[in-house]
Amino acid sequence: MATLTVEDAAGINAFVQQLQNAAKGAPPVDEETLALQLLASTQADGDFDTSQIRSLAATTGAAPVAMGAGDDKFARLAELMMGDTKTPEEQVSQGKAPKPQPVVIEDAIGADSIARFDQASALKNFGYLKDAQSVCQLFTNIMLVQTKPDGFDITKDGAEAFNTQASLAYKSMAGPMAAVYNFQAGEFVKHTFEIPKGDSHEKLLSTMFDGVGLDPKHKAEVDAKITNFTKALKDIKLDGPHSTVDFALRIGLCPVTNITADEANPILAFEPTTFLIYLKMDADAFTKTISKNNKQEKITFSYSQAVTKFELNVDRFLKMRPKYNEMFELATGMSLDKYREMLNASVKK
Repeated sequence: MATLTVEDAAGINAFVQQLQNAAKGAPPVDEETLALQLLASTQADGDFDTSQIRSLAATTGAAPVAMGAGDDKFARLAELMMGDTKTPEEQVSQGKAPKPQPVVIEDAIGADSIARFDQASALKNFGYLKDAQSVCQLFTNIMLVQTKPDGFDITKDGAEAFNTQASLAYKSMAGPMAAVYNFQAGEFVKHTFEIPKGDSHEKLLSTMFDGVGLDPKHKAEVDAKITNFTKALKDIKLDGPHSTVDFALRIGLCPVTNITADEANPILAFEPTTFLIYLKMDADAFTKTISKNNKQEKITFSYSQAVTKFELNVDRFLKMRPKYNEMFELATGMSLDKYREMLNASVKK
């Protein structure tokens, strides 16, 4: 997609505000009321109820309701959210461009060296990661509905669909999710190899998780899920003007540290973290790697990647969670607790 503009951001924020109002059962509002609510929401705490704000004209009954188009957007958002819980094969068979499934590693990283490990606290933190990654999916789809309301035709727009979805996955993390995540921008690293096509998978696997800290067992499990995803794409045409095919992978893991260094009286600090791996792959090389033709064919396998570390601020997230849950109940007909288990893939040793 093109660069996100201030105007785009205003439209996305307006859609989010409409969704939040509807989740609270508030009636549609005039455009000035919506604008005032948006201005208030940028300064207010996460639990502030902006639905009580009205324009002067609305208080006198003179303001026309101007936001009645939300129902169509809500229906499109619900379609995208529920579509993301289906397998990649199902989505492709229905003419949709699937997104890589977010993953949560449900083993606390570093726990092996802690004698008195608190498993209950670990499970809570894994849940926080599933919640937060589900909210990221919600904001990605809100952006998608706002910027591409008619969706994509994967018979001719396959590359554009994947590139747009990857771009918005990053922008949702760096934009609205910055309210609950702390992060610094990652740097792109470019790789180019002249290799037999059949070796491309192992070559990508050897570099893709750099900086994430996955052990071999977890890496193999995550790789299996990525492989299933790419297999589903083999019949999608990626022709067109796009030189790359982009994907954004979210991997959640939870390092834990005994901050006292006293094994007899440990105080454990959990650090729920989402790594966003952004891949830009040469479109021609990617098409060849997922085909079943000659595995010995030599190709120029070229791709760039950036790994960005997003650390979840649990206190801020829990303060926002009731509002997020209301949005999920409206957009999906289910609680955040239920949706997160349908969306995220769990990986354990």
